Order: sequence, then C-alpha cells, then structure tokens
Amino acid sequence: MSLSIALSSALSGLNVTARATQTVSDNIANAQTEGYGVRALTQAARVTGTQGSGVTATGIQRDVDPVLLSDLRNANSENAQDKIFSGFWSRIETAFGMPDEPGGLSYLIDALGVSLQNAAAQPESEAFLSQVSRAASDISRSFGGLHDTLQAQRDGADSAIARDVDFLNRTLTGIAELNNQIQRQVLLGGAPESLLDARQKMIDDVSEIVSVQEIPRDYGRIMLMGRDGSILVDRTAAQFEFTRSSMLDATDSIENGAVSHIKLNGRELTQDNALFSNGRIGASLEIRDRSAPDIQRKLDELAYDLVTRFSQPDLDPTLTSGAFGLFSLEGLSNPPADKTGISGRIALNPLADPNKEGALWRLRNGMGLINEPSGMVSDNALLSRKLQALNANAPLSDGSSLARSVSMHATDALSLIATNRLAADQRNAANTARVAMLSEELAARGVDTDAELSKLLVLEQAYAANARVIAAVDAMWRTMLEAV
Repeated sequence: MSLSIALSSALSGLNVTARATQTVSDNIANAQTEGYGVRALTQAARVTGTQGSGVTATGIQRDVDPVLLSDLRNANSENAQDKIFSGFWSRIETAFGMPDEPGGLSYLIDALGVSLQNAAAQPESEAFLSQVSRAASDISRSFGGLHDTLQAQRDGADSAIARDVDFLNRTLTGIAELNNQIQRQVLLGGAPESLLDARQKMIDDVSEIVSVQEIPRDYGRIMLMGRDGSILVDRTAAQFEFTRSSMLDATDSIENGAVSHIKLNGRELTQDNALFSNGRIGASLEIRDRSAPDIQRKLDELAYDLVTRFSQPDLDPTLTSGAFGLFSLEGLSNPPADKTGISGRIALNPLADPNKEGALWRLRNGMGLINEPSGMVSDNALLSRKLQALNANAPLSDGSSLARSVSMHATDALSLIATNRLAADQRNAANTARVAMLSEELAARGVDTDAELSKLLVLEQAYAANARVIAAVDAMWRTMLEAV
C-alpha cells in the first residue's frame, strides 16, 4: 500500500468516525423524545480500482418495527374509543343515581311511595300532603336533570366530532406535505430522518381519531389508508367535512336531518363505516346517534308511564278524558303520541303545586275539582289508589319490558346503564394494559444510552487508531524528505 492510499484510508476513517459520533450523540440527546427512531450510520468499504482505499458512509438507517408500530396504533385507537364510552356511561350512571342513593331516581320514586303511604294513613295532614308534593317535584327535577345530561352528552359528542374533523384535516395535510419533503430529501441524497419522526408522530395522532393503516411507497413516501379502504393520504390529503349542530334537542337526529353526517371528499359516511370502527370519532358518533338516544327513549318511556299511571279516570274520577293527574307535561294539555323528549317536561301538576298557586287538597280529593269539598279531609281513597298505581305491575307502552312497578322499571333502566358502564370499563382496562405493554416493547427498541455510550468508546478507539496512522504517515514522509 502506498503512503498516499494509507493516508486516504485513515482520513476516510476519521470522517466516518466523526459522522458516527454525531449520530450517537443525536441518539443520546433524543433518548426521551417521543416518536424518535434510533439512528445508525451504515458504512461500506471504499474501493479505488481493484484496491481498498478506506471506508465510506452509505447513509443513516432509522430503526423502526412497522408491525409493532401498527399494533400500538390499533391499540391506541381502541383505547381512545373505550375511554370516551367509559366516561359517557359513568356520567349517565352518576346522573341516574344508585337505588340507595338520596337524589337518585329510584330512591325518589320509593320516597314518593312512602309519602303516599303516610298521607293515606293521615289524609287530613297537610304536612304529609306537602311531602307528596315535594316527592313528586323531586322526581320531576330528577327526570329533567337526566334529560339535560343526555342532551349535554350528545352536544358534547357533536362538538368533539367537529374538533376532531378539523384536526384530522390539518394533520392529513401536514402528512402529505411531509411526504413531499421526505421524497425530495431522499432524491437529493439528504437525511430525512427528522421528517420521518415528525410524520410518524402525526400518523400516531390520526390513529387515535380514526382507524388507519400505513403502506410504504417509493422514496420514503407512505400511503395512509382507512380501514374502509379509503385513501386518506397519498400525493395529496383527503378532505373531511362536518357541520356542527347548535342546541341539540332530543328530537334531533340523522334521519330528520337535524344533525350532520361526516363527509369524505364529498361522500357521506355512515356511522357504521369501518373507518369509525375504532377511534374517537367513532365513539362520538355512537354516543350522539345511538347510545344517548337509546337511553333518552328509555327515560321518556319511564316518564310517560309515570304520567299515565296517575291520569286514569278510574283512578281519579274527577279527571276528564286525557287530563293530567299527579304529573303533567309542561306546555302540553295531554300525553302526546310522540313521547320523544317528554322526560324534560314532566312536572308536578300545577293544580297541586303550592308554588304555582295550586292546592294540596287536590292530591287527596281530586285534580279535577275546582273547590275543596267540605267534610272530605279524612277521605284516603284517592291517595290509596295512587299508591296502588305507583306499585302496580304494568309494562311500558312500547312493549320493551315485562310488567313492573314504576320503581322496578327505573331499576331496570339503571341496570342497563350499569351493565354498559361495566363493559366499557372492562374494555378500557384491557386496552390500557395492552397499550402499556406495546409501548414498553416499542420503548425497548428506542435509545439504549448504555449501548450508545459503548459505541462512543469504540468510536474513540477507532478515531485514535486512524489518527495514529496519519501521524505515522506524516513521520515517514518527513524522514524521506529529510533524507533527500
């Protein structure tokens, strides 16, 4: 080997060692950076003619496990959805209240039964009649609170969809732009690793909103595909559309056009679309269009049952056909054919509400009377029939249940809510554990600072060895020049 080739080889070794040292330093500096892919300098022997002449750096390899990354994204998508479901059912269960919890609907219905029993035992007692009035008012407020909670959950879900769609459009556009920048860097022989890190983080964010799959393309590009087969990112980004609804009401639905579909490039997507099978948008659509309306219908059936039980002429002979008994519906003169939303209107009949210039004696003598009959203060027949009506077994008007008392119907509704909440909590716990496990596996493939420091020691030795070769070549040249 000539001295010039030896010098060239040693210089190439110094250059590659310097680049490798920079790569190791970048790894250590980003040990805690989310989405950072570990870098490794790739190198190959340099050949001049038929003779080795040192080493050359061929590029930087970014370490990433696409299968593990895809599994983690799917797990994050499912976990994001389950968290929303778990929160929704927990809030509905809390608003409904446990049977033994003061303020809960079942508890208040039982309290009405106790107050009717006390009033029937002493019908002349205005204090006990007042207890009946307060118990009925408490039940009305509980129904109203549940109705408002359900509408707030629907409105919150609609707002969350709007936010996620806006974020989705901005992020997909950003991924498409990074695609172009990465391709440009690759074609120019640059180092696109930082751009790859940024793109990976963006795709991770998208996967929490909708279920996606990453497909590699040429020159570092990727195609992002939804689970329904729609292309979200390739050369350009897809465009989602959504119109935020304002002041959602119980009667608002997809069917009557009061709430908006999500559109993808102008095409309407149904809630059953596979794109929404996981992720936050799918959960929000399920709550807005199915879960909350289903509970709303159950609540309205309970309210309707409570109103009609006390509005029967054979219960209170003073009532005209269709007139309200103990409970009424605000803004209506009789029970409607369409029960949607009536749980937000149920109230103590104002004829028996002292706060609305009503009279407590009507609870004892009849809602249809204008004046209190004389000599009837000890008549407990109507109060006893009301207690029997409250405890009588009867099915709900939609035929969705067996014959039950009002209290048992409320307990059945609570049981349904609690079952859904428990199932959501279990799925959430399982997916949280799965995300933690996959995250640990991915982190294990991240920066190992001990291994990186060991690499630095090896690089230090290589640098010193190449430096000694250069010093030796320099000394030999000096000796030859001095001899001339």
